[in-house]
Amino acid sequence: MENNEILKKEFDLVVIGSGTAGADAAVRAAQLGLRVLVIEKDEKLGGTCVNVGCVPTKKLIHFADTYQRINESLIEGFAIERGKFDYNKFKEIKDNLINQIISWYTYNVFPSYGIEIIKGEAKILSKNKVRVNGFTVISKNILIATGSKPKLPDIPGINEAIKEKYAITSDDFFDLTSLPENTVILGGGPIGVELGSILKKFNVNVTIVEMMDRLIPGLDADLGNSLMKIFDENSIRVITNANATKIDFNSRTLILSNGTILNPDLVLIATGRIPVTNNLNLDGLNVKTNRGAVDVDEYMRTNIPNIYAAGDVTGISMMANVAKLQAIVAAENIAGLKTKIDYSLIPIAVFSEPEIGSVGVSAFKNDPNYMVKKIPNAINYRAMAYNKPYGFTKVVIDRKTNEIVGFHMIGFMASEIVNAGLVAIKKHLTIEDSKQITFSHPVISELFIDAMDLAGNFNLYLPKKI
Repeated sequence: MENNEILKKEFDLVVIGSGTAGADAAVRAAQLGLRVLVIEKDEKLGGTCVNVGCVPTKKLIHFADTYQRINESLIEGFAIERGKFDYNKFKEIKDNLINQIISWYTYNVFPSYGIEIIKGEAKILSKNKVRVNGFTVISKNILIATGSKPKLPDIPGINEAIKEKYAITSDDFFDLTSLPENTVILGGGPIGVELGSILKKFNVNVTIVEMMDRLIPGLDADLGNSLMKIFDENSIRVITNANATKIDFNSRTLILSNGTILNPDLVLIATGRIPVTNNLNLDGLNVKTNRGAVDVDEYMRTNIPNIYAAGDVTGISMMANVAKLQAIVAAENIAGLKTKIDYSLIPIAVFSEPEIGSVGVSAFKNDPNYMVKKIPNAINYRAMAYNKPYGFTKVVIDRKTNEIVGFHMIGFMASEIVNAGLVAIKKHLTIEDSKQITFSHPVISELFIDAMDLAGNFNLYLPKKI
């Protein structure tokens, strides 16, 4: 159908943005019988996650892991020729993967539910009208799912550095034509440590600058402190309690607040993300915002009837799994159901090397309310076999109920194992319950049961304390 004909139709829901939140909300709303139109201003559908975030970075991690394994095999005695990584070939493979995902939604998922798609920039005229491509679309409801963009720190010289591509954001990372020899990453959060880990596997010299006292400052402190130690052992330099005060493209110089002067080939900015709300006419409609983010309630409603928001644009979280959850809640409420959002148990996965998984309560030794037990991952047979015997698995137990309330892991496959912790917390698993559970062997997930056993004052792998 021609675009003009689509825009003459009336809809139950117009979704602005086709990223995780927009696409998932559109599908869920259509499943509930709503007529849905998705408007996307960018050339490609999919938003940040598909195009420059979750998907391409995981593909690059796969390449980096393979490259590292080849080099490790040389040490272990395999007659394998040292690999040479072709970054431009990777970009071709990465683009094919992205196009595969976008095509799946464009030609299979969306059409099967009757979801219409329009390319263009949307402007909200009222609670029931959206302007796009010179046409006014009528809809009973509107969902804002316009996502986020990298946040640029206020550093003298940063604009020139970005113009000259001496400094780039995480969104621009895949525009590189080759990997630099020396990179400084500004920001030690999930994006910074993930990209730093990837670059190091390709033998890039990496320095991470974090303004707080540890990496991943938003998570359990044991995780960030452990990651810094492992990074140090693997020659990733970490500078904490500092931030950049000046960047000079001409001299290739970065000056830090602690007086340190760095001379990288590239500065990678990973200092967070901010919601994208420009040109939507939110101020004209008096849609309430908070520091640029669209303010929503537990039903994902804005203060204007029939206008909802989901995903990064709400500023509540910049994670795809939260965007998905918000999208489902929004769609179901638009369809007439009463579904509330619950942020109490959101698993966090950081794809650094080693990986980090975290969910639930954070606590530390000698806490009066919680019992905290950590078991070293080095006791796990599969971790040993895969040359990844580092990090720990930590459980937090409520002293009154003996139930697990927190799970935190740094190590091989932590991004997967954290989901077992989530289910255990959700189902109120106790120390006694865990004694009746056995996992397949030998697998990394056994560390979860081993940590629970340790909380029950017994273990089968650690030496007796004297």
